[in-house]
Amino acid sequence: MRDFRFGRYPRAMLVGVVFAIGLATPGLFAQTPPPPAPSVPEATPISVEDRFRRLEQRYDEMERRHAEEYRALSEKYQAIQATVNPPASNAGTAPAGSAAGESASSAPTARRADGFGAQGTAGRTSNRESSDARAFTPRERGGTGAQGTDARTFVRENTADAKPLKRPAKVLFSEGLEFASEDDEFQLTFHNLTQAEYRGFPAQDRGMLQNQFFIPRQRWYFTGQATKSVEFYTVINRGYGSLDLLDAFITLNLLESLTPPAETDGTGAQGTDGRVTSSKGKGSDNRFRFRVGRMKTPYLYEYFSIAEGDLIAPERSLLAGNLSGNRQDGMMALGELFGGRIGYSTGIFNGPRRSFQDFNSSPDGFLYLNSRPFLKSETLDFLRYLNIGGTAYGGVENNPAQPNVYRTANDQTTSSSASALSPTFLALNSNVTERGMRSQWSGHVAYFYKSLMLLGELGGGTQGYSTNGRTSTQVPFEGYMVQAAYFLTGEQLTRRVNVVRPRRNFGYNKGGEFGFGAVEVHARYSQLGLGRQIFTGGFADPNQWTNNAYAIDTGVNWYLNYYTKVYFDWQHAGFANPVVTGNPSHRYTSATDLFWLRFQLFF
Repeated sequence: MRDFRFGRYPRAMLVGVVFAIGLATPGLFAQTPPPPAPSVPEATPISVEDRFRRLEQRYDEMERRHAEEYRALSEKYQAIQATVNPPASNAGTAPAGSAAGESASSAPTARRADGFGAQGTAGRTSNRESSDARAFTPRERGGTGAQGTDARTFVRENTADAKPLKRPAKVLFSEGLEFASEDDEFQLTFHNLTQAEYRGFPAQDRGMLQNQFFIPRQRWYFTGQATKSVEFYTVINRGYGSLDLLDAFITLNLLESLTPPAETDGTGAQGTDGRVTSSKGKGSDNRFRFRVGRMKTPYLYEYFSIAEGDLIAPERSLLAGNLSGNRQDGMMALGELFGGRIGYSTGIFNGPRRSFQDFNSSPDGFLYLNSRPFLKSETLDFLRYLNIGGTAYGGVENNPAQPNVYRTANDQTTSSSASALSPTFLALNSNVTERGMRSQWSGHVAYFYKSLMLLGELGGGTQGYSTNGRTSTQVPFEGYMVQAAYFLTGEQLTRRVNVVRPRRNFGYNKGGEFGFGAVEVHARYSQLGLGRQIFTGGFADPNQWTNNAYAIDTGVNWYLNYYTKVYFDWQHAGFANPVVTGNPSHRYTSATDLFWLRFQLFF
């Protein structure tokens, strides 16, 4: 409500104006005298000073009356506002010990949370400093919209069809660009993964394979939470094929909202790319979470627990790269029990690997278990981060074969461009489909101690294939990998999540000391073999391909800072039987070499 008290103007100015007018027009303040009484002499004329004094008294009396009316109206207004708009608990208030309107982290003054903006802005800005100074518009008071407007009026939060209040927000940058309400109840975090590389091959291997620059992954992550117990995770990806939706799932963490606020360990959720931001306002109860949407399936430690941006070698081993469950639509329960000693994931998914749909009504079941039995041990400190576990899944399939081509240096893809980038050792015939029972298992050991990491994983199973859509032939397979990595510069990890923070970033630091970043050396041996049924069943040509391959990867990883990594890698792959190369002068080969230089930016 606007203030119309005359006291807003300087009294001295008013006095001066009236005095000047009075001198210029002496008759201005003349009053009509009463009829003269015969016995009373004519009254003495009133001086200008007396007239001005009387005028000032009238002015003071009028100002007091206006003040009383204003106070009465203000009390009525506040009573109405308290009835229509009860005050929120703590939303939008400044933390104790901080300046009004500022967050504890000295974030810029946030917008008000009452949901109103300047006129003409559709409520997207706020030009009022206090909700007590705001008047309701006629549509706000009425609670309904004018006819023909679809009732797009403001509705207070305590009504049945209430809209959520607008909350003050802050912007932070750490692992990504984060937008959050001041109470951390709502969050939206943006991450970016860019990988740019060069792959080179010896002359005798070039045919289908070609030396070239390539972008294996360009991903944009949108993660966050809509209240403490509801999280979301969406990833857009451009890789070997077209732009597509890589991940899109919702996680319900109902136990989280029942625990008091606490700092989380910041390790990131398993089955993500390590980019689920730990919220300062969240609790730490992660015993049970429920996830639904398109996501990583929980098969193989190497695939489920290590994200693409955190890989030691540029790509995964032969087993994980070709026969992981990959991403599917489904739902999953996951969590950690006994203080993090046991991690589990179990769920049902459509079944086809790297898919967006199912081709039958039979889902696949998955189970993942990982234990850290010595996590809390004081006497066996060197075994704290020893991981032991296994995975299993199975179901009935009736869908296109995936993968239909087995390669040494990329994850599953149907894009033909991968043939020029990754050595191929087995290609299924075009009439082959997956049909019948699929069952897979694995066991793993992962060990982290100071700057050392050791990982070993063995997996196998059977897959049914068909060429006529009626009969099914089971093809067994088995593979394994062993890998070691060590930081020469002293960095230490307890999980391969959220990449590496160098002890000293590359370049001159604030103290004038030069840092080289982090340097990691690594080596890996992996092998994958399929049963002879892959040839005898007519699913692939034994004259062009092999059913057994191995690959050795070794190299150096250079971390310039937390966000930037450079891979220097050499891969040597060998084949049990010679495979075609597409090179007229060197048609078959029993081994290939790949020289890899990859640059990665992940924030």
